[in-house]
Amino acid sequence: MVELAEKVAELGGDIHGSLQEVPLPMYVLDRKGVIVWVNDAAEAIVPGAIGRKYTEALAPDQVHSARRIFARRIMGQAPFTDHTTTVRLPEGGRLEVDVSSVPLRKGHQIVGVFGVMRPHEPDLDAAPASPDVPTLTPRQAEVLRMLGSGMTTQQMADRMGLSPETVRNHVKATLGELNAKSRLEAVLTAYRLGLLQRPPASRED
Repeated sequence: MVELAEKVAELGGDIHGSLQEVPLPMYVLDRKGVIVWVNDAAEAIVPGAIGRKYTEALAPDQVHSARRIFARRIMGQAPFTDHTTTVRLPEGGRLEVDVSSVPLRKGHQIVGVFGVMRPHEPDLDAAPASPDVPTLTPRQAEVLRMLGSGMTTQQMADRMGLSPETVRNHVKATLGELNAKSRLEAVLTAYRLGLLQRPPASRED
Protein backbone atom coordinates (compact mmCIF):
# COMPACT_ATOMS: atom_id res chain seq x y z
CA MET A 1 0.00 0.00 0.00
CA VAL A 2 2.93 2.36 0.76
CA GLU A 3 4.39 1.75 -2.71
CA LEU A 4 0.96 2.37 -4.27
CA ALA A 5 0.59 5.61 -2.30
CA GLU A 6 4.01 6.73 -3.52
CA LYS A 7 3.13 5.93 -7.14
CA VAL A 8 -0.14 7.86 -6.88
CA ALA A 9 1.69 10.77 -5.23
CA GLU A 10 4.05 10.89 -8.23
CA LEU A 11 0.96 11.46 -10.39
CA GLY A 12 -0.15 14.27 -8.11
CA GLY A 13 -3.02 12.24 -6.70
CA ASP A 14 -4.26 11.65 -3.15
CA ILE A 15 -5.01 7.97 -2.58
CA HIS A 16 -5.96 8.59 1.07
CA GLY A 17 -8.56 11.17 0.07
CA SER A 18 -9.87 8.89 -2.67
CA LEU A 19 -10.30 5.96 -0.27
CA GLN A 20 -12.19 8.23 2.10
CA GLU A 21 -14.77 8.87 -0.64
CA VAL A 22 -15.34 5.20 -1.51
CA PRO A 23 -18.89 4.36 -0.30
CA LEU A 24 -17.91 0.89 0.91
CA PRO A 25 -16.54 0.74 4.48
CA MET A 26 -12.78 0.13 4.58
CA TYR A 27 -10.40 -0.32 7.50
CA VAL A 28 -6.83 -1.15 8.52
CA LEU A 29 -5.91 -3.21 11.60
CA ASP A 30 -2.49 -3.65 13.18
CA ARG A 31 -1.11 -7.03 14.32
CA LYS A 32 -2.94 -6.73 17.63
CA GLY A 33 -6.30 -6.20 15.98
CA VAL A 34 -6.43 -2.50 16.81
CA ILE A 35 -8.16 -0.29 14.24
CA VAL A 36 -5.61 2.23 12.94
CA TRP A 37 -7.53 3.69 9.97
CA VAL A 38 -11.07 3.77 8.61
CA ASN A 39 -12.68 5.65 5.75
CA ASP A 40 -15.79 7.80 6.15
CA ALA A 41 -18.17 4.95 5.28
CA ALA A 42 -16.72 2.77 8.04
CA GLU A 43 -16.72 5.67 10.52
CA ALA A 44 -20.47 6.04 9.94
CA ILE A 45 -21.01 2.45 11.08
CA VAL A 46 -18.46 2.41 13.91
CA PRO A 47 -17.96 5.99 15.19
CA GLY A 48 -14.72 6.58 17.06
CA ALA A 49 -13.31 3.26 15.86
CA ILE A 50 -9.65 4.28 15.59
CA GLY A 51 -7.62 3.04 18.54
CA ARG A 52 -10.16 0.37 19.53
CA LYS A 53 -9.99 -3.39 19.05
CA TYR A 54 -11.96 -4.48 16.00
CA THR A 55 -13.79 -7.05 18.12
CA GLU A 56 -15.51 -4.17 19.97
CA ALA A 57 -17.39 -3.45 16.74
CA LEU A 58 -18.65 -7.03 16.38
CA ALA A 59 -21.80 -8.61 17.74
CA PRO A 60 -20.93 -10.52 20.95
CA ASP A 61 -21.59 -13.94 19.42
CA GLN A 62 -18.98 -13.24 16.72
CA VAL A 63 -16.08 -12.26 18.99
CA HIS A 64 -14.66 -15.64 20.07
CA SER A 65 -14.34 -17.15 16.59
CA ALA A 66 -13.14 -13.83 15.13
CA ARG A 67 -10.26 -13.62 17.63
CA ARG A 68 -9.20 -17.18 16.94
CA ILE A 69 -9.24 -16.81 13.16
CA PHE A 70 -7.51 -13.39 13.27
CA ALA A 71 -4.65 -14.79 15.39
CA ARG A 72 -4.12 -17.69 12.97
CA ARG A 73 -4.12 -15.37 9.96
CA ILE A 74 -1.62 -12.95 11.52
CA MET A 75 0.69 -15.91 12.24
CA GLY A 76 0.33 -17.08 8.63
CA GLN A 77 -1.46 -20.26 9.72
CA ALA A 78 -4.77 -19.54 7.96
CA PRO A 79 -5.62 -17.95 4.60
CA PHE A 80 -7.34 -14.59 4.22
CA THR A 81 -10.70 -15.62 2.74
CA ASP A 82 -13.97 -13.74 2.32
CA HIS A 83 -16.38 -14.29 5.20
CA THR A 84 -19.64 -13.01 6.67
CA THR A 85 -19.87 -11.44 10.11
CA THR A 86 -22.18 -9.21 12.12
CA VAL A 87 -21.34 -5.74 13.42
CA ARG A 88 -23.07 -3.69 16.08
CA LEU A 89 -24.70 -0.46 14.89
CA PRO A 90 -24.20 2.82 16.82
CA GLU A 91 -27.85 3.04 17.86
CA GLY A 92 -28.18 -0.65 18.65
CA GLY A 93 -29.15 -3.49 16.35
CA ARG A 94 -27.02 -5.68 14.13
CA LEU A 95 -25.80 -5.47 10.55
CA GLU A 96 -24.65 -8.52 8.60
CA VAL A 97 -21.76 -7.82 6.23
CA ASP A 98 -19.46 -9.69 3.87
CA VAL A 99 -15.80 -8.96 4.57
CA SER A 100 -12.89 -9.19 2.13
CA SER A 101 -9.47 -8.72 3.71
CA VAL A 102 -5.83 -9.03 2.72
CA PRO A 103 -2.60 -9.07 4.75
CA LEU A 104 -0.34 -6.03 4.88
CA ARG A 105 3.26 -7.23 4.75
CA LYS A 106 6.64 -5.79 5.63
CA GLY A 107 9.09 -8.17 4.04
CA HIS A 108 7.86 -11.64 4.93
CA GLN A 109 6.04 -10.57 8.10
CA ILE A 110 2.33 -9.77 8.27
CA VAL A 111 2.08 -6.39 10.02
CA GLY A 112 -1.62 -5.71 9.63
CA VAL A 113 -4.83 -6.23 7.70
CA PHE A 114 -6.66 -4.14 5.10
CA GLY A 115 -10.36 -4.96 4.78
CA VAL A 116 -13.50 -3.96 2.91
CA MET A 117 -17.08 -4.57 4.03
CA ARG A 118 -20.10 -5.02 1.76
CA PRO A 119 -23.78 -5.55 2.53
CA HIS A 120 -24.39 -9.27 2.94
CA GLU A 121 -26.41 -10.58 0.00
CA PRO A 122 -29.07 -12.88 1.44
CA ASP A 123 -30.38 -15.95 -0.31
CA LEU A 124 -33.32 -14.42 -2.13
CA ASP A 125 -35.04 -17.82 -2.28
CA ALA A 126 -34.72 -18.45 1.44
CA ALA A 127 -37.55 -16.23 2.65
CA PRO A 128 -40.32 -14.11 1.13
CA ALA A 129 -40.13 -10.34 1.24
CA SER A 130 -41.60 -8.57 4.23
CA PRO A 131 -45.24 -7.51 3.79
CA ASP A 132 -44.29 -4.03 5.11
CA VAL A 133 -42.31 -2.98 2.05
CA PRO A 134 -42.04 0.82 1.85
CA THR A 135 -43.31 2.57 -1.26
CA LEU A 136 -40.50 4.51 -2.88
CA THR A 137 -40.91 7.30 -5.40
CA PRO A 138 -39.35 6.68 -8.83
CA ARG A 139 -36.48 9.00 -7.88
CA GLN A 140 -35.89 7.18 -4.57
CA ALA A 141 -35.91 3.84 -6.37
CA GLU A 142 -33.34 5.20 -8.83
CA VAL A 143 -31.17 6.45 -5.96
CA LEU A 144 -31.43 3.08 -4.23
CA ARG A 145 -30.26 1.23 -7.34
CA MET A 146 -27.24 3.52 -7.56
CA LEU A 147 -26.47 3.00 -3.88
CA GLY A 148 -26.64 -0.73 -4.50
CA SER A 149 -24.07 -0.42 -7.27
CA GLY A 150 -21.69 1.42 -4.93
CA MET A 151 -21.81 4.82 -6.66
CA THR A 152 -20.53 7.92 -4.87
CA THR A 153 -22.58 11.08 -4.40
CA GLN A 154 -20.71 12.80 -7.23
CA GLN A 155 -21.18 9.85 -9.58
CA MET A 156 -24.91 9.85 -8.83
CA ALA A 157 -25.08 13.60 -9.41
CA ASP A 158 -23.35 13.23 -12.78
CA ARG A 159 -25.68 10.37 -13.77
CA MET A 160 -28.87 12.25 -12.83
CA GLY A 161 -27.75 15.74 -13.86
CA LEU A 162 -28.30 17.11 -10.36
CA SER A 163 -26.15 18.91 -7.81
CA PRO A 164 -24.42 16.81 -5.13
CA GLU A 165 -26.47 18.60 -2.45
CA THR A 166 -29.74 17.64 -4.19
CA VAL A 167 -28.52 14.05 -4.46
CA ARG A 168 -27.71 14.02 -0.72
CA ASN A 169 -31.27 15.14 -0.01
CA HIS A 170 -32.63 12.30 -2.17
CA VAL A 171 -30.33 9.83 -0.40
CA LYS A 172 -31.48 11.11 3.00
CA ALA A 173 -35.12 10.71 1.98
CA THR A 174 -34.48 7.19 0.68
CA LEU A 175 -32.74 6.18 3.91
CA GLY A 176 -35.68 7.59 5.83
CA GLU A 177 -38.17 5.49 3.89
CA LEU A 178 -36.10 2.39 4.65
CA ASN A 179 -35.55 3.40 8.29
CA ALA A 180 -31.81 3.06 7.67
CA LYS A 181 -29.04 4.98 9.42
CA SER A 182 -26.43 4.56 6.70
CA ARG A 183 -26.15 3.84 2.99
CA LEU A 184 -24.83 0.37 3.73
CA GLU A 185 -27.79 -0.42 5.99
CA ALA A 186 -30.19 0.92 3.33
CA VAL A 187 -28.75 -1.43 0.69
CA LEU A 188 -28.88 -4.39 3.06
CA THR A 189 -32.51 -3.60 3.96
CA ALA A 190 -33.38 -3.27 0.28
CA TYR A 191 -31.97 -6.74 -0.45
CA ARG A 192 -34.00 -8.21 2.39
CA LEU A 193 -37.21 -6.54 1.20
CA GLY A 194 -36.66 -7.54 -2.41
CA LEU A 195 -36.23 -3.93 -3.58
CA LEU A 196 -32.79 -4.80 -4.97
CA GLN A 197 -31.90 -7.98 -6.79
CA ARG A 198 -28.62 -9.87 -6.72
CA PRO A 199 -26.52 -9.05 -9.84
CA PRO A 200 -26.54 -11.91 -12.38
CA ALA A 201 -22.75 -11.93 -12.78
CA SER A 202 -20.87 -14.37 -10.58
CA ARG A 203 -18.72 -12.90 -7.83
CA GLU A 204 -14.98 -13.50 -7.87
CA ASP A 205 -13.34 -14.43 -4.57
